[in-house]
Amino acid sequence: MFLQNLPIDIREQAAVERRRRQEKERLSRIFNVKYRTIGVDRVALDEQIHERERLKLFERQRNDAFDCEMIRNDFKLISLEQDELSQQRQYAQELNDYRRMHQRPEDAREWDLNDPNQWKYSTPTRVKDDDARLGPSSAQIFTGEDLQQSARKKAQQEQLKNDFDVQIMAKIRKVERERLANHLYDCKQIELSERGNMFEQIENECHRAMQLATRNYNEILANETKIRHNEQKCQQTEEQLAELGTTVFSDMLTENIKDVLDARGRIIVDRWKGMTKDQLDDIRHQQLTQIAERRKLDHTQKNFDEIWGKYANAIAKQEIITEQKVKDDHRQSRRHLDDENQHLSTKQRAYQDYLNTNLYRSVPTAAFYTQFNTSSR
Repeated sequence: MFLQNLPIDIREQAAVERRRRQEKERLSRIFNVKYRTIGVDRVALDEQIHERERLKLFERQRNDAFDCEMIRNDFKLISLEQDELSQQRQYAQELNDYRRMHQRPEDAREWDLNDPNQWKYSTPTRVKDDDARLGPSSAQIFTGEDLQQSARKKAQQEQLKNDFDVQIMAKIRKVERERLANHLYDCKQIELSERGNMFEQIENECHRAMQLATRNYNEILANETKIRHNEQKCQQTEEQLAELGTTVFSDMLTENIKDVLDARGRIIVDRWKGMTKDQLDDIRHQQLTQIAERRKLDHTQKNFDEIWGKYANAIAKQEIITEQKVKDDHRQSRRHLDDENQHLSTKQRAYQDYLNTNLYRSVPTAAFYTQFNTSSR
């Protein structure tokens, strides 16, 4: 927690220190050949980020301190306002108590003129129509007056009370009738529910009876289907045996050669079971002829490959001789180039000695270079 009496120029002082530190870091980066040639100084950047985060933390803590101080001042102000309101309320209460005790209206001199209850305790002008105090000129009896107003209002209130009692009793009877009607309705609903349960039970029994009849009918149909399937299977077996016997004794399996050719001398495909011995001997003879021709071709190809191998070896030897000659020429050219470079180096060294000993005699000292690069700007 910061104190309230912080220095006024702390932000300016921090900015100056920050600029000085940044200038030193910038000088170290500029005059450092390694960092300048390689790239960005990661360490310096990390330090800058750390410094920026530290300043942000400092500003946040300082703002938090000011916020806490403002909140504390607000609490003090609210407390003072509440004390002031309480004091004002106490002053007003004391003033009202003093006025109630020492400045009562009935203690004033003109209270008899301002008393609101003065007519309650005074004698009325007349009590009734036959009042003896009323004279000819009293002017106290007028047409339309109702002196029995209180008795009439009392009678009206009694009548109104009786009407209310009658309405309450009627309402009670209505509620009782509704309760009886609801009870009868509930009894009727129970009776209907029991009847519905009975009907549902009867319906379930009928449904079970229908399911039993359906299951029996399905069993009968299944038995009939099984018997019919067995009959069809027996008939199919008999037909297959008959077809098998017909096929066994047919011309196709007995291999009757006369039935292989048709009227035009062509082979019937579904009756031909294979070639004869003469046909097989003819095919074997043709195969032997093809084998002999293949061997002859292989011998010719082998001779050609031998001739081609000798020709390829001769070409390879010629290529080796040519490559060796090229290497010798290259080696000789390199030797000639080295001699030329050595000659040029000797001339360059002699020229450099001439420049250092005869032309540039005044060599600058170290103090000459210290006047440069003294600032980063």
